[in-house]
Amino acid sequence: MENKKTFGAYILQRRRELGMTQKELARELYVTESAVSKWERGLSYPDITLVQNICSVLQVTEHELLSGSEDTSRRISEKLAEKYRKLTRNYRMSQYIIYGLILLGCAVGNLAAQHRLDWFFIVVCAVMMAASLTLVPALAALDARLENYKLPLSLGAFLAALELLLLVCCIYTGGDWFLMAGISVLFGTALVFLPFLLPLLPLPESMADKKASVYLLSVTGLLLLLLLVSCIYTGGTWFPMAAVSVLFGLGLFLLPVILHQTLRGRLLYRHKALLYFSAETVLLFLILLTDGVQNGMRNLAVSFPVAVLCLILPWGIMGVVRYLPANGWLKGSAVSAFTGLWIWMAPWILEQILSSVYGQSNNPYRLLLPFDFSAWDVVHTPWNVIMVILIVLGIAAVFCLGMGLRSFIFRRK
Repeated sequence: MENKKTFGAYILQRRRELGMTQKELARELYVTESAVSKWERGLSYPDITLVQNICSVLQVTEHELLSGSEDTSRRISEKLAEKYRKLTRNYRMSQYIIYGLILLGCAVGNLAAQHRLDWFFIVVCAVMMAASLTLVPALAALDARLENYKLPLSLGAFLAALELLLLVCCIYTGGDWFLMAGISVLFGTALVFLPFLLPLLPLPESMADKKASVYLLSVTGLLLLLLLVSCIYTGGTWFPMAAVSVLFGLGLFLLPVILHQTLRGRLLYRHKALLYFSAETVLLFLILLTDGVQNGMRNLAVSFPVAVLCLILPWGIMGVVRYLPANGWLKGSAVSAFTGLWIWMAPWILEQILSSVYGQSNNPYRLLLPFDFSAWDVVHTPWNVIMVILIVLGIAAVFCLGMGLRSFIFRRK
């Protein structure tokens, strides 16, 4: 009975707050006045089919009606939400008015001074830049689908307005520097802001876990484009050499990351080292070939063989470590022995390459090293140092070989 009384008292309270009589409420609900009286006195409940109409007439929620009390927290939330909507609406209107007045004033000033619109378009682009930071986020908040992309939209609008400003300034000054400046701005912006924007952008599922690779490839592409435009702008022919050199240098540090992310889960993933060495080797020979085309093919007779000689050492170590079917000790033995052999033979091979082009040296390298540990003068010190390195590598090779064989025998037992 207590619930009925609470329910009825709440209906009575809301009816009086709205200035309605029992007769008026009954007419709105298409019931008798006595039925309303019974509700308010706590003698009966209304039919369940009338609950929605009662809530509509009394301007309450179903929760408030059934609980017999006001949902204070909900009403406060609704009031705060309405207040926020009014505040943002007033903010947008003030932005429209401010930017509109700025443009109107500048247009009148430009017409009054030059009798035409010229520098006014520079002001338009500047206003667009300001609006992209202050107005675009507010407009994006109006659509729930764009709520999470306010920062990328704002930065994108700002960048577009900045590029447009550069174009207008270039036209206004009669210059030809827009491409150079525009791509420089794109490169700098991507270099700084792209790492923060990529997690916010709706990337395809195939690229969602490759954000680092997307960033590195994007920045590299923009850098190459900047070099190309710079080469054209200066009338030079150095772009091929610069592009290949940049790719080679960046690949030394960035290619492992890109291969790790792009090949993950694929058959070639276990051959990342081979692909890395292959790509860098090709780029190195492209550098040498480009240099030969630009500075004379005679240089290739020396640079190509020397490059091959220098690449033998890292390729050999990679092949042993990655593909030799042996345990770690045997691989260490093979690497030490191979490195020692290369250090011993490489100077002699290098001398043969140089002598075939430039003539025999006055002090040729001898495979039988003329070392003398009792003499460390100018003549003997280089040979002594090489011999010490070879001895250390030989000891390491023998030690690793012994440990590898011991481990192999122990496993077989």
